[in-house]
Amino acid sequence: MFAATLHTNHNALGLPVVEFAAIEQAAIRAVRTLKNIALFAAAPFIGLVYAMALPLVGLAMLATIAARAVAKTNALATLKNVALLAAAPLIGLAYAVAMPFIGIALIAKTGYQAYRMQAR
Repeated sequence: MFAATLHTNHNALGLPVVEFAAIEQAAIRAVRTLKNIALFAAAPFIGLVYAMALPLVGLAMLATIAARAVAKTNALATLKNVALLAAAPLIGLAYAVAMPFIGIALIAKTGYQAYRMQAR
């Protein structure tokens, strides 16, 4: 594999002429094989980096799309809608907490009004 091809002709100093084409091809194959082994060993780590970066890339894309949408529309109305969207769960929670007390107050008011009507 690594054996060089020797010719019978000699150069001016009397040394044999060596063709390095076979050595060069063997070195290229060896480097290619080492590169493939390195990629095989690094593949799980490359996949892990991709998996960890995916949420960040998704958020960046979402921000880009949102910025383009805001740029095309009225920015103030869009910001108002975004604020309302963010506040909606809190508003719903406030309604859910307050409604029983409001219901009790309305029942008491209606009962008091009925009591007052009978007293006349």
